[in-house]
Amino acid sequence: MPQSKDFVIDAQPPVLGDTLRMPAGEDLQAFQASLLARMAARAADSLPARRLAVCIGAHACLIALDQAGEILPLRQQRLTHVPSTRPWFRGLLNLRGNLVGVADLAAMAGAPLLPLGSDSHVLVMASSLAPQCGLLVSQVRGLRDISEMSLISNNNETEIDLPGMIGRYKDKGGQLWAELDLAHLSQDPEFLQIGR
Repeated sequence: MPQSKDFVIDAQPPVLGDTLRMPAGEDLQAFQASLLARMAARAADSLPARRLAVCIGAHACLIALDQAGEILPLRQQRLTHVPSTRPWFRGLLNLRGNLVGVADLAAMAGAPLLPLGSDSHVLVMASSLAPQCGLLVSQVRGLRDISEMSLISNNNETEIDLPGMIGRYKDKGGQLWAELDLAHLSQDPEFLQIGR
């Protein structure tokens, strides 16, 4: 039969040197505030370099996180066609009772309409830009750090430029990325005119 072991719990705190004393309440609060400020600064330093990576047709795109609202899979939603609109305006999406217009940027640039598949998503723009506007996305590819990429020339005549594109990058694996500025896109007169 196994014997139980007795554990002795020493209720006395260990003796610490003068350098490890517990700070007074005010000192602890100041330390916590300082620690939070340093953590926020570190996060803020890395945030501008992070981009949402998506595919819009054949285009791999990078979008600043503060310009993206939410991403919705289309397999759980239905687009409602709107008559007398341009072909690149794919329809309306009911998002919790709010209607969101969905645009196909690839078709707007002159490419064929994107097929709606199991990987299709709608990227809703941030409410500060265009709260009732979304972009049709072929695939969501996660987050990428733009500071780890090389800026390349925009003089690529074999590829269609998407509206709102502000730069091209190449990552370490050789993948080409187009950076989109949704703030610029949301002010584009052609993008704002969906009627025929």
